[in-house]
Amino acid sequence: MSTDMHLSASEPPASGGFSLPRFPVRWAVESAAAERIFSRLLWLLVPLQYYVVTHIGRGFSPDDLIPAVLLSLISVVVIFVLSCAAAWLASPPDEARDDSWTGRVRMWVVALMICTAAAYLLLALSLVATHVAIDHGVRIYGDLVTDRLMWLLRICGLSRETMETLDLPLLALANLIYAFAALLVIVLVHRALRRGAASPSSTQEPGMISVGVVVAVVMTVANALATMD
Repeated sequence: MSTDMHLSASEPPASGGFSLPRFPVRWAVESAAAERIFSRLLWLLVPLQYYVVTHIGRGFSPDDLIPAVLLSLISVVVIFVLSCAAAWLASPPDEARDDSWTGRVRMWVVALMICTAAAYLLLALSLVATHVAIDHGVRIYGDLVTDRLMWLLRICGLSRETMETLDLPLLALANLIYAFAALLVIVLVHRALRRGAASPSSTQEPGMISVGVVVAVVMTVANALATMD
C-alpha cells in the first residue's frame, strides 16, 4: 500500500462548510523519495539559525559555534516534540489508526521545519539588508520588521525608555510577522510549481494558522535564549 493511501485512508468526506486553510505539505511526504530529499534539505535550518543568532543584537558571538549549533539542534528536537503533541491533540492514536497518527506527525514535522527554515531565511535576509543599510549610514534598530514596529510605537508617542521594556513583545510580534510571511511565500511557491488543478487539502494536513503560531513561538524562545545576558 502506498504512502499516499495511508495518509488519506482515514480522511472524512469533504463538506461544503468553511474550513481554515491548511499547510500544503502532503506533496512533500507523498513518496519516500520526496520525504528523504526534504529531510536532508531541512537541515539548512541549522546554518540559517546560526547566522541569525550570531548577528542579532546582543546575540551569540560568531566564535560561539557550539552554543549556537546546540540551540539549533534543540530547536529541531522541540519541533519534533511539538509535532507529536499537535498530532495527538488533533486525534489521539489508537491501534486501529496508528498509520493515520504517524502520518499526521510526519506532516507536522515537515510543515514546521519548512516554515521555520523559511522564516529564518527571511529574518537572515532582513539582517543582511540591515547591515548593508548601516554600512551606508542608515540607522536601523535590529532587523527591518522590528525597526518598523519601533517606528509605529514612536508615532504612537511611546518614549524610548518605554519601548525598551517591550523587547520581548516586539520580538514575538516580529517573529509572528516573519512566520506568516514565510507561509505566504511557501503557498505562492507551491502554487507556482504545482502542475494541474489543485487537489483538495487533506484533513491530516496541519492548519496554516497553527503552523505560523508554533513557528513564531519557537523562533521567539530560541532568539530570546540567544540574547540573554
